[in-house]
Amino acid sequence: MIPFTYGFVGWVTNWLALKMTFYPIQFIGFPPYLGWQGIIPRKAHKMASKSVDVITKRLLNIKEVFLKVDPKKAETVFLPALDSSIRYTIKEFSDSLDPKLWDIIPDLVKEEIYHKVRRESGITIRKVIKKLQADIDSLFDVKALVLKKLSGSNVSLVVELFQEVGAPEFKFIERSGFYFGFLLGLIQMVFMIFFPLSWTLPIQGVIVGYLTNYLALEMIFRPLIPKKVLGFWTYQGLFLKRQNEVSRLYAKLVSEKILTPKNILSELIFGKASKEIIDIIRNEVSGHVDTVTFLAKPALYATGKINEFDAAKERISVAMADNAIENAFHLEAYLGESLQIEKMMGDRMSALPPKEFESILRSAFQEDEMLLILVGAALGALVGWFQMVFII
Repeated sequence: MIPFTYGFVGWVTNWLALKMTFYPIQFIGFPPYLGWQGIIPRKAHKMASKSVDVITKRLLNIKEVFLKVDPKKAETVFLPALDSSIRYTIKEFSDSLDPKLWDIIPDLVKEEIYHKVRRESGITIRKVIKKLQADIDSLFDVKALVLKKLSGSNVSLVVELFQEVGAPEFKFIERSGFYFGFLLGLIQMVFMIFFPLSWTLPIQGVIVGYLTNYLALEMIFRPLIPKKVLGFWTYQGLFLKRQNEVSRLYAKLVSEKILTPKNILSELIFGKASKEIIDIIRNEVSGHVDTVTFLAKPALYATGKINEFDAAKERISVAMADNAIENAFHLEAYLGESLQIEKMMGDRMSALPPKEFESILRSAFQEDEMLLILVGAALGALVGWFQMVFII
């Protein structure tokens, strides 16, 4: 029964080590020392920081991404959302100069004013987008966005990311515990036939628990590059072997759960640079009002209405900027099509050198690999002791 017993020990120790890596999400027990929190949730912020470094330094050039947005196309998508606001602000602007003015303007002239303002609004949209593209590195904090989405109350997303990307490797760790345990159990069986010393069973359990975890982790990440075995069999670490597949999946998860168009727009609108972005919009709208009312300026000076005009222009600039912000999410679908974050990240990640690629998943274990291996050894010792006391 020893080979089967140690096969079971190997499987249980590896299974439990994996569970202890991911769960529980929150600390259970009596903080800070008496209890347990999954290794990944416990170090979520640090791992999120590593993910940020990989994404921002190796996989994604945010300026290059935003240059894929076509200002003309964005205008076509966004401008219809502003139609009602344009009509409303034209009337408000007119009423602020003279409450009776709008009613005496012929409908044909009103429509002409509307279309002129609409054309200028389209130009303003294109200008704002070009300014955003030129200064996107200072206006959009991709690091802050990724950290926010992978830490704090979003710790479970880090766990999900690692679990999905490394699913086959984690399944291998579980199964390999039985295989390695069974093989080592055959050696223990022979040993017990010739040296039936029951007190050695806990020691043997330590060896089995230690080696099953250690060998499983080594087979996932080593060798980094394919190597010939016996001259005909090519072998490479299981995770490294799946580099292209993992790259596509990782890029898909990041683009669908972290760097989504909605999250990007939210960061631009409500993030640390939101004031600068609103100021850009207000300044462009203010210039747009000057362009539209250029021919009316002499009459406004002549009638003494220029002060009312300046005050109205300021109110319109604020109102139009606020309205643009409120309707910004109309660009969500277009951003998803144009930014192509998933493709850029997938292509660049699949081209990473093996050493850099390995760190993406191994960062989940690296600092605590020895802890996981020792957990296996301790559990192996426990089973060995159980055998010694109750079976042998």
